[in-house]
Amino acid sequence: MSRNPCELGRLSLAEVTSDSHSNLSSDVSSEHLCFGFESNRQLATGAMAMSLLQGVNPNSPQIKDYVHQYLRFLTAHEVGHTLGLRHNFHGSTLLSPEQLNDTNITHNLGLVGSVMDYVPVNLAPKGEPQGDYFPIIIGPYDQWAIEYGYTPILANTLYQEKQVLKEIAQRSGEPELSFATDEDFWGVFLDPAANVFDLSSDMLQYSQWQLDNAIAMWERLESHSPRAGEGYDQVRRMFETIFGYYQNHAENITLYIGGQSFNRNRIGDPNGRLPFEPIPVNQQREALNTLQKYVFSEEAFQFSPQLLNKLAPSRWQDWGNPDVNSSLEYRIGDRILWFQKSILEEILAPTRLVRLRDLELNTSQNNSLAMPELFEALQNSIWTEVLEADKGIEISGIRRSLQREHLNLLTKMVLREVNVPEDALTLAWFQLKQLQEVLERTLEKQNDRMDAYTLAHLEMTRDRIVKTLGAQLQTN
Repeated sequence: MSRNPCELGRLSLAEVTSDSHSNLSSDVSSEHLCFGFESNRQLATGAMAMSLLQGVNPNSPQIKDYVHQYLRFLTAHEVGHTLGLRHNFHGSTLLSPEQLNDTNITHNLGLVGSVMDYVPVNLAPKGEPQGDYFPIIIGPYDQWAIEYGYTPILANTLYQEKQVLKEIAQRSGEPELSFATDEDFWGVFLDPAANVFDLSSDMLQYSQWQLDNAIAMWERLESHSPRAGEGYDQVRRMFETIFGYYQNHAENITLYIGGQSFNRNRIGDPNGRLPFEPIPVNQQREALNTLQKYVFSEEAFQFSPQLLNKLAPSRWQDWGNPDVNSSLEYRIGDRILWFQKSILEEILAPTRLVRLRDLELNTSQNNSLAMPELFEALQNSIWTEVLEADKGIEISGIRRSLQREHLNLLTKMVLREVNVPEDALTLAWFQLKQLQEVLERTLEKQNDRMDAYTLAHLEMTRDRIVKTLGAQLQTN
């Protein structure tokens, strides 16, 4: 019997279950390839972390339990689809970071609110006991959705059935039943909580823990050697797996800058929330500070030559070899630059700048991260060597590359090569003007206290800024 989706508090019928109990939801036939690919990467990351951080042997019972947890979660996710459930990318926000490794909680309430989320491996922070790596029971949302879709209703009239369903759906405002599906995530990236491969109600804290875990894994990899008879390609793959994990959590953090929470509340719902709630400014600043530390600072990506010289690929020519098309050398400079560039482009993306502009209207005074603060913070962390120069300057190759990318983005804004708000254009112009003045003073006073790389880099930077600020601009 058909059920009217209008009677659901925050869920439509299609978002909970199909009309026919045997029909598949639209997600099943087109289950996103990223789930399989990224889940496998998460699985590999967890197994590697157990080896590097906990000293677990690959053939140990712990690894067996770990794999079984993953398979139970994966199976539950796919069975959920066969029962008609859609993705719930809010499911990962059920617990606080501190609760994630408390098995008294995760074995009773669940690790996540819904197994219909794309969930990463849960790695405890350094010094904390490890709990479950993946969900081992279904979540509160899953139970509630199945209750709505499959509870036998002994009703004589449509009105009576409607009232029973309405009573079940009225729980939609409970935090553990939070819901966000594909349309709320794919191509939108507005709400940090409606995200994939994130975990906990405080993703900022959790992601910082995982960035620290990744750094610890890199440090352990310094002294790691393959077993007798194995090649160094294992070290290369482990290094790159950690890099992917590091990047995933950095990208999650960018969502807080200019982000907003979105919910499906309707008028009359008990919690009284509006559909949109800007992310608090203190969280946006924390996200920006975290990215400055882990992505843009001088201290980020300090790898020893000993480790870098281990990163050799397998030379076995076989279709099943993942290294078969790899370059012989591991181009660490390109790898770091590609990562830093992608994060910088995310932060200064036109869509994000528009959101920051509009959030100044959607929030009370001084309760939003204004674009001037964002532009200044990025410039201060990326050009630290120049802005704080009080002695000889030596800018590393990694830092020079990052500075060029920052200069490229500001230049494109000023020359109207990207469609950004006018305020962003003027701020980019202002940042370049300030940088030009600093470069003039620095080059005049410290010209003879720089290495050749740094001198050429700063001279060329100054020249590019002069030409950009003096260029004839196209008007809209």
